[in-house]
Amino acid sequence: MRAIQELDTLLRETETGKIKLSLTLKDLAQLHHLQSRLQECKFLNSIYSEESRIKQYLSRAVTVNLQIQEELCQIIETKMESITSNFNHLDKLILYILNQTMNKTTMKNVLRQFSNIILGSNNFTLLRFQEKSVESVSTDEFIEQQLTEQQKLQLYQQFHGDQLEIITFQPTGQLKQIFKCSSLQIIRVPQKLNAQTHSSLIIYETQECAKLPLSKPHQIKLICDQLITIGYDYLNENYHKDDLINSVRAIGQFLIKNAPILFQECIKIEIERKLNTKCEIIQSTKHSKDTSFAILENQTKCFIPVMSNHVVQFYLHMENVSLDIITFADFMSQLWQHFKHSLRELKDKEFLYQIIEVSTPTKLVIASDLHLNIIYQSGSVPSSWNFLDLSNQQIDCYQNLTEIKMEENYKSMLLSSLNEVQKSKKGAIDAGQIIYHDKYVDIAIYVKKDEKNEINQFFIVFDQPKKRFESQRQSKSEIKVSETLASLKQEKIEKACLILQEQLNLNLQTEEIIDMLKEHALMTIIEQKEQITEDIRQTYVLEYYRNSEQVQTYRRTISEPDTPFATKTLIQEQQLTNAKKMELFQLRPDDLENLNNWCFDITVQKDQIKHYTWALFHLLNYFDKYQMYKETFFQFLVAIEERYNSRRNPFHNFEHGFTVAHACYYMIKNKLLDEYLDQTEQFAAILSSLCHDIDHSGRTNGFEVARMSKLAVRYNDESVLENHHAAMTFKIMQREKYNILSNLSQEQFQKVRRFMVSNILATDMKKHFDLVSSLEIKYKNGEMNIINMETKRILSGLIVHTCDLTQPTKRFEITKKWSIRIQNEFDNQVEEERLLGLPVTQHLVCQNLPKQELSFIRNIIQPLYTLTSSILNNGLSVALKCLEENEKEWTKLLN
Repeated sequence: MRAIQELDTLLRETETGKIKLSLTLKDLAQLHHLQSRLQECKFLNSIYSEESRIKQYLSRAVTVNLQIQEELCQIIETKMESITSNFNHLDKLILYILNQTMNKTTMKNVLRQFSNIILGSNNFTLLRFQEKSVESVSTDEFIEQQLTEQQKLQLYQQFHGDQLEIITFQPTGQLKQIFKCSSLQIIRVPQKLNAQTHSSLIIYETQECAKLPLSKPHQIKLICDQLITIGYDYLNENYHKDDLINSVRAIGQFLIKNAPILFQECIKIEIERKLNTKCEIIQSTKHSKDTSFAILENQTKCFIPVMSNHVVQFYLHMENVSLDIITFADFMSQLWQHFKHSLRELKDKEFLYQIIEVSTPTKLVIASDLHLNIIYQSGSVPSSWNFLDLSNQQIDCYQNLTEIKMEENYKSMLLSSLNEVQKSKKGAIDAGQIIYHDKYVDIAIYVKKDEKNEINQFFIVFDQPKKRFESQRQSKSEIKVSETLASLKQEKIEKACLILQEQLNLNLQTEEIIDMLKEHALMTIIEQKEQITEDIRQTYVLEYYRNSEQVQTYRRTISEPDTPFATKTLIQEQQLTNAKKMELFQLRPDDLENLNNWCFDITVQKDQIKHYTWALFHLLNYFDKYQMYKETFFQFLVAIEERYNSRRNPFHNFEHGFTVAHACYYMIKNKLLDEYLDQTEQFAAILSSLCHDIDHSGRTNGFEVARMSKLAVRYNDESVLENHHAAMTFKIMQREKYNILSNLSQEQFQKVRRFMVSNILATDMKKHFDLVSSLEIKYKNGEMNIINMETKRILSGLIVHTCDLTQPTKRFEITKKWSIRIQNEFDNQVEEERLLGLPVTQHLVCQNLPKQELSFIRNIIQPLYTLTSSILNNGLSVALKCLEENEKEWTKLLN
């Protein structure tokens, strides 16, 4: 009784303002417990009258508002489920794209689904300024037909600008009738085209709750750029499944990354709407386990901590709150923890699917839940598999395995196997074999189990086995069989069979080999567990390279449309795209120091190679100067890295390309080229340095000419590989998503192209002595001060050629590493020359590595670097000093 009287007095004095009430969460919890006990014992009804101050306060603050609080909690929980359900929509969208023939109708369905997921609206309209007019795309056919050119221009002129902004607009008159709504939202997305800033406008019906992270403008631009690209692919009828799936997965990564922000914004909006009070999200910086930060002041302001695993994640700061704070804080913490757990599960699922796609590139993998709904598919069904059809006209629902179009006996076999594995709780079983057109496909079923060891997913693997060769090796060493696709020309098959029989001792007749090659378009070789590893290459017989560290095989990208995994290239790229790109685009404390070091060794930090490549261009301010978008640059790096490393050359790989670009960066950063080359010419020099050996075959020009390769025939035996590198570079940039030069003026582009082609051609070692002697004469005659365009191009070519030969000028441990790599490549060529019956290139045969390196330094490197350093006002003294030390080290090894 005394406690109740004291509480009554305390509340009276608090309400009249005589005292300021400040309670910790612990105090508030005790008060809440007391209130519960009072209600349970019916003290309020049995002892106090209706006029009791305690009953009035508790009824007003708790009993009455419990209903509002419950409604608010339900709304917030619904919003959370809405955010997480978007990921299911994306999964269904990928399945729809994989199993549909892409045309205008299906593309429009995809666009509408994108709009619903990103904007929360079923339809949207794009406006973009293009060549003095405004072009548009709309997923609503009525808007597309009714919106006039004049109305498009008026909308664009009214809302265009150079800053990203989300604008609410009330259409009137004809616009209101066309858009059929009273309120529109317009996202203005600035984009630079031809050195000018234009805007793309995304117009859609105003939504109640945020689907975009309003507090993160740069994130909004990234996702809007994806939507704009897909929209204009639709306009230009570019229906590429790979690009679409790439965009879907990029959007999925965006949603996973921004889901916490979106959820917090939804919480804020719903609290303000339901309680008619101001709410602010305050992020926790301390991650403190101390709960005393939650306070209640004068019954008007409170800080509610939202916690996960006993750590404060963020605070809800509200005014004039009338909630049961204890229960609301507890509800929000549990909901947030559940939300974070859901995101972790989504990340784990994406990681699992990537592992499946990378590790089983020639197989079709289908995942289903316990209800047999197909929730994942690793690739398109091959067109020749007439026994299976997964096409589904429903874009937003899962297809059930019982409803798929499959021959009835095979479907029964599959379903009974699923039933068997579920009952037996085995980890995997063989489901049987499908026979079609004298071919067969094996079916295996695997299960995924949860933490309770209960099955929660099935994985059905369709695998078309390959016929294997048998070997009659006399060695008893362990034999390893490696399979890969090879592009064999029909007229070369006979010669290929002869070489396979002679070199690999195959117990097969020529006709058997021809039948096998024709039927499967593949070639298998026998690998011994020796010091070298042989690998199929893209020649008319076979190519391989040596790796002295370990035996390994390489699976090439499958490009045939009739393969179960037609999207492997996409997945390979997406695996990189899934990396935290924003972290790649942020300078680190030691970046400047590393890159300013002539002897920086990328081979010890090769996992950071894309970051350091970005840093080269960022530190030279080329992103701003030439309006290069970071996203486009990232995709460009992914593309050239894949081209560099697709052949797994020991030397001519992306690490070599970066090393050459870094040497050029060193010269530009230290202003060694300012006297001779302008900014655009220097930009062309570093870009050509980066791309100068792209898609290198790992062989010399002489080898390509001797065997009359495709490239040698195409380029008439002249600078065969260098011509190919230059052409491949610009072929990659022909695709808009890789075109980092898209914002250059026409004059700038032509200049960059001329210099890049000239620079790359100058890296042909056949031109070395002519290049050096011509500039040496100009330098000695004092003609370097009179720079015309032709002399500039020759000098720029000398710079890139010097950078190309930078490896011997590093510290000795780095130099030695690269020397071994190039010699491995030479050894591979010599072995293949012998295999093909070609004359062996004698200067590539290694008999004494130190002797060869000394000869290379004295006859090639030293004269080249001495001349280049002299022209650049002795700016390469560090390189010359390292070169001198390396000569001494090689001499010691020789002796």
